[in-house]
Amino acid sequence: MNLGADAFSNVMACISLIVSIALAVFYIRDRRHVKFSIESEHANQLLAWHATVVELLVALRNSAKNNKDEERRSLLVRLSALIEQGRFYFPNIDPDGYGAEKPPAYRGYRNIALDFLVASYNLHHKTYTERIEKQAVYLQKLFTSVVFEVVRPAERLVKIHNLADHYFVKDLSVENLEEQEQIDAISHMWDRPRLR
Repeated sequence: MNLGADAFSNVMACISLIVSIALAVFYIRDRRHVKFSIESEHANQLLAWHATVVELLVALRNSAKNNKDEERRSLLVRLSALIEQGRFYFPNIDPDGYGAEKPPAYRGYRNIALDFLVASYNLHHKTYTERIEKQAVYLQKLFTSVVFEVVRPAERLVKIHNLADHYFVKDLSVENLEEQEQIDAISHMWDRPRLR
């Protein structure tokens, strides 16, 4: 019996096991990075669409307040197009049930995120009042909250921290300020600005 050959076989088996474990660890880590990249790309596209929608909603409120009807009509056309684009981010729910006779993108029930935008669209066809402006602001907050729940910024920051070993935000608020000069610098923050 050749002990040298058995020892060599055992060493090679151990090396193979170590290499296999290392490759498995690198594969799993790489898959986590790929998964995060896919999630990030989707979130970035969604956030870009959200930013465009919110900018437009703010412009709609300002045009309504200033009685700029032609501008408002143009903005409503853009909002309608953004709602259509939003169907790719928030597809209808239960497409096999309701509205089977409709084209595929319109089958089922509209997602609540788009319902908030459709409600805003319809609201901005009305004559401006302060009540309507408050309702428009509230609808915008509801819409943003839906996107916020999809993007989950706090969870994303934790994932980034785990992947990059760096945390990109500090958990601080106004209550954390200790210097009077800092507090004085932001004290006007709670005063509602008035446009002239």
